[in-house]
Amino acid sequence: MARLNPLRNPRFLVLCGVFSVILFLFVILPEFQNHIPLPITIDDVEPIQLTPEILIDPTFGYHNYSEFVQGHLPVIISIPHGGHLFPDEIPDRKQNFPSVVKSNDLNTQEIGRAISNLIMKKFKGRKPYMIVNHLGRSKLDVNRPLKEGAEGIVIERSLSETQIAWNDYHTFMNDAVEEVEERFGRGLLIDIHGHGHSENYIELGYVLSAEKLSLPTDTLNSDPTIPTSSSIRALYNRKQSHLSFAELLRGKTTSLGGRLQSYGYETVPSHVHKHPLKTEKYFHGGYSVQKYGSRHGEQVVDAIQIELPRLLRLGNEEQKEQFLLDISESISWFVKEYYWNGGQGSKRLTMDIEKP
Repeated sequence: MARLNPLRNPRFLVLCGVFSVILFLFVILPEFQNHIPLPITIDDVEPIQLTPEILIDPTFGYHNYSEFVQGHLPVIISIPHGGHLFPDEIPDRKQNFPSVVKSNDLNTQEIGRAISNLIMKKFKGRKPYMIVNHLGRSKLDVNRPLKEGAEGIVIERSLSETQIAWNDYHTFMNDAVEEVEERFGRGLLIDIHGHGHSENYIELGYVLSAEKLSLPTDTLNSDPTIPTSSSIRALYNRKQSHLSFAELLRGKTTSLGGRLQSYGYETVPSHVHKHPLKTEKYFHGGYSVQKYGSRHGEQVVDAIQIELPRLLRLGNEEQKEQFLLDISESISWFVKEYYWNGGQGSKRLTMDIEKP
């Protein structure tokens, strides 16, 4: 008896057709796969000429306790809790009420510097501004108001060493924000932190509480007091004609959280984790993003607090290297999408560079 040719079997052909459709959907539609975004290209940026005038050495504050790195992009990276200096002459902070934390956010300084360098490569030599606090958190917390974050023995002009260091750090922050505003007309502050929450999410803080984030999408988009009280008010004001506030907060292809989540990092808020659950801890944004974010007056520099879990900060080297590539790619995409317009900032910068 002759065997039936499978290519002439109607059932076989139907199965092949169904399989082909599923394969097509899996390849084409994000909903059918764990979508990983394509790397960005920044073709409208000319490579920067790294002349001595551009390669400005970092500026340091009192006793090198704070550091300011000049930038060439509308991006500021601040690292408040990654300091490695614990001088004996500076007493430890004594305040002990529950909200006071004295332990460092381990490895955040190293992560912040690596992110800055990788963003610089994406933007062909242009680097973010960067402000670093070098004192350990048991000595100084620059992400708190002066009286709460800086204690110590008064040494001059009724100020302690830590109060002087606190003032230096925030002078650098103000200088960076003002320069970005003047040069680019818009900008983004990324405040890098670490947390030990059991969920191991990347937590993005926009100065919106977990309760606010858990509101229905229609409420987030219709209540004008919510975006205006956030640290990305200026971004929303610029984009509200074609992007809703919820899309900027947690859209799959329109938010920083969505980009990170698409790379496989559990992120809140994002299209997967729209808000923290009631049982989950979440940092919504501290002193610096509250002070320098665009929720105040006519400020045009937005701010996002990025809280990184211990798993990503202290994991194995291969995992950390991949994470650094992915988060730098994500931030670069966000900057290119919403802050770098290929004209205003770059032309002003080119004019500055070409001055004799």
